[in-house]
Amino acid sequence: MLSHAIYSRSNLYLNQHLVQLQGASASIFVHYWGAKPQHMGNSPHAHSFFEICYVVEGEGIYSANGITYPLRAGTLYCSKPESRHYIQSDQGMLLLFFAIEPIASQSSEAFMQDFHQLCAYPHLFIPNAEQTAPALIWQALLMQAAESEVRYPESIEHLAYTLIMSCFSLFQHYCLSGDTASPTTISTLQGTLKQAKEYIQTHLTSKIALSEVAQSLHLSERQLSRLISEELGQSFPSVVKTERVKRAAYLLGYTDIPLKQIAEDTGFESIHYFTQVFTKEMGTTPSSFRKKGLNTESVDAGIHKYLEQAATRYQKNKQEVKLD
Repeated sequence: MLSHAIYSRSNLYLNQHLVQLQGASASIFVHYWGAKPQHMGNSPHAHSFFEICYVVEGEGIYSANGITYPLRAGTLYCSKPESRHYIQSDQGMLLLFFAIEPIASQSSEAFMQDFHQLCAYPHLFIPNAEQTAPALIWQALLMQAAESEVRYPESIEHLAYTLIMSCFSLFQHYCLSGDTASPTTISTLQGTLKQAKEYIQTHLTSKIALSEVAQSLHLSERQLSRLISEELGQSFPSVVKTERVKRAAYLLGYTDIPLKQIAEDTGFESIHYFTQVFTKEMGTTPSSFRKKGLNTESVDAGIHKYLEQAATRYQKNKQEVKLD
C-alpha cells in the first residue's frame, strides 16, 4: 500500500494536468481523479458521467439502484451515468476513483460500440481485482504522478490512458464471460443465496448438481460456487450436506417416519450412509437423536448447535485457506 503523501501529491498532479487523454482508439475527458483514505461513505446521489472506483483497503457496501454489493480490498466497480448510488463503511475505506466520459467525436467507432455495449450492463462490479491490470497500473500511475519532479509527463499520460482503457477492457471481459453481474445474474447477494438454498431444500430427495442450481438461478457454475464460498465459507457439496442433515434432524425429532424413509427423503443413498454422515455431523446416531428429542426445545437446540458448529468449522477452514 502506498503512503498517504503519495495519494495526496498524485491527486494534485493528476487533477491539474490530466483533464483530457487522447489515444489511438479514444479521447477521454476526465472530470476528476481521487484517492480518499478513511472514506466513510456518502449520501445517495447520481451524476452524468462514469465513475470507476477501486478499494485498496477496508470494507463497506456499495448500493446502486436498490442493489447492494459488499466492498472489500480488491473490489473494482463502476457507477454509470444517472445511476443513483452510495457507499457506506463503518471503519472507513481507502478508495481510489476517477470520473470520465468519452468524447465520441474524437473516438473510434469500434471503441464507441464497445462503450455502448458496456452501458447495457447495469452491474459493472468485479470483487477480486487485486492482480488485474487496472490495479497494478493504477499503483504505478500514482507513484509516478507523486514524484517531486516529473521528468517525462508523457509517460504519466500514457499510464493514465492505459489505466482507463484497461478498466473498460476488464469490465467488458467479465461481462461477456459471465463472471460479473448482468441483468440475469444478480439481484442481491442475499437474494441469490436464499434462492440457491430454496432450490436445494426442495430437491433434497434426489442428487443435486451445482450445474442444476446455477442454471435455475441463471448463473454460471463458477459464479455460484464462488458466491457460496465467499459469502458462506462453504463449498457447494458442504451446503447440500448441511441441508440434508438439518432436514433429517427435523424429521427425526418431529415425526415417527422410519429411518430408512428419512434417509430416502433427504437424499442419502442408503440407511448405512445416512447413519454414517448423520453421526459424524451431529455427534450422535439418528436413533439416539430421536430418543433424546422428546420435546421441541431439545430438538431445536440440537439442530441449532449443529448449524453453529458447522458455520464455525467452515469459517475456520476458510481462514486457514487464506493464510496458506
